[in-house]
Amino acid sequence: MEATTTTGSASGDSATETVAGAFVNAFAEAWRAPVDADHFADRLERWLEPDVRLVQPQAPTMVGRRAFRERFARPLFELMPDLHGTVEGWAASEGTVYIELRLEGTVGKRTVTLRSCDRVTLREGRAAQRIAHLDPTPLLTAVALTPRAWARALRQQLIARRRVP
Repeated sequence: MEATTTTGSASGDSATETVAGAFVNAFAEAWRAPVDADHFADRLERWLEPDVRLVQPQAPTMVGRRAFRERFARPLFELMPDLHGTVEGWAASEGTVYIELRLEGTVGKRTVTLRSCDRVTLREGRAAQRIAHLDPTPLLTAVALTPRAWARALRQQLIARRRVP
């Protein structure tokens, strides 16, 4: 699937668009066809500040690259090993990038599609904060209807809530 990428900048600052565009390209490539959680994390970590803050529904705020890998990527890919995403559009303004992302994967035999708009605050071209705006209902419904996924989903929630040094 080809990403449809659009850009815009309220400031009209081409430097902002260039930095944002490089980040969005790396983000899109990481989500396009990850092999597994570690492959995904490896591709994105260099684009994250060491103290990156990650905010999303159904999970406590996570801080740092290690939390990104251990509390976000690994549990998510354990639940949906075939997860992948497509950037459908983006816009940038004054150090903030808005990325429209369509995520697809399966829980058991159920296909799940999630749509997110991530607001990413960049610091020198790397994400200092990511706030995901998405409705997790399709994922929660698939988990609820797939008893074999219950243990993995519970483990994911427990891992997301533990502290990572």
